[in-house]
Amino acid sequence: MESSTIEQFQEELQTWKHELSSIKQEIRHFEHELEDMATHKLPHAVLAQIEHFQNLFICHKEVVDTLRHDLPDSHHKVENIFNILRSVKNDSQHALSERMETFKKIFNDVKNEFHHFSSSMSLKLAGV
Repeated sequence: MESSTIEQFQEELQTWKHELSSIKQEIRHFEHELEDMATHKLPHAVLAQIEHFQNLFICHKEVVDTLRHDLPDSHHKVENIFNILRSVKNDSQHALSERMETFKKIFNDVKNEFHHFSSSMSLKLAGV
């Protein structure tokens, strides 16, 4: 962050906003998949897995909303945050970046887990 410019910081913020929006759309898509699965007569164990993913997606949407709320929109707020981050010489300097990276890693793990579950369910439902 020290060597970046305000313009680079603004671009990074826009990238994060776009990523968060895309993730939220993905989650909506996954939730629709879960709704479709839940319309079938399924064993309790599978229904528990569906509920597990529903809960995970609710939590992830909350994190998306929190992260999005913490990203400044106005040029004035962007400048203030950029100047604060530049002036701070400790770990909080990269706090926004670290939060985004951590969330993306966790979400990708959940997404992979869901894709595995979804593909196995597709095979099971095709046989039903």
